[in-house]
Amino acid sequence: MIEKQVLGKHYVEYASQPDEWVSNMEITKHSIVQHVLNAAPVTALSEPIKVVVLGASDKRYIAIHARVFSDVLGKKVKLSTLDVDTEHLGNGTDVVEHDVTKAFPHAPYAVVFSHELMKFLTKEEQIEVIKNSYDALGVGGVAMHIMHEPSIKGTKELRSWQHRVDPDELLQQLAASDIPARKLVFQSESTVEWLRETTVIVLQKAE
Repeated sequence: MIEKQVLGKHYVEYASQPDEWVSNMEITKHSIVQHVLNAAPVTALSEPIKVVVLGASDKRYIAIHARVFSDVLGKKVKLSTLDVDTEHLGNGTDVVEHDVTKAFPHAPYAVVFSHELMKFLTKEEQIEVIKNSYDALGVGGVAMHIMHEPSIKGTKELRSWQHRVDPDELLQQLAASDIPARKLVFQSESTVEWLRETTVIVLQKAE
């Protein structure tokens, strides 16, 4: 896992991003979640719907994630955010300091969501987190792990201290563990070019 000192510097840099960037990310996230849940609907819909977000680079995303999921699902949502370091996210009861390579607390969840988390993890950690996400799902739940072109192709937006991701290799590892998963590839509605090409590993817990 990336050292906390490096992550801390990343969080400080990210906090300087203007609100316009974060607003575009809300549009991006909304379009992705809408696409994924159209393709893989959540059937565990008792309210409030429990959603857990794995990692967030900025505290502004906590409210954004809550809005996105309540809007797309059309129901009341109880959202939690797990992060290995939560100082940059504030001290709300919905923020939990937790290493997501370990079993998630307070499971089961109807939705598990990660957006560009994988590039912060080694290859070994990537598969462990995805397996944990499946284990944390309730019946009828959906996990989605979102990646963009830099994480997969190693383009210039990927920092030297971040890791590339191979979705196909991850799918093979999941299949070897008898965990059902599939890959969705589509264009998001982002105004940022490198955020448009979107790959999502999707897992569903069968009823």
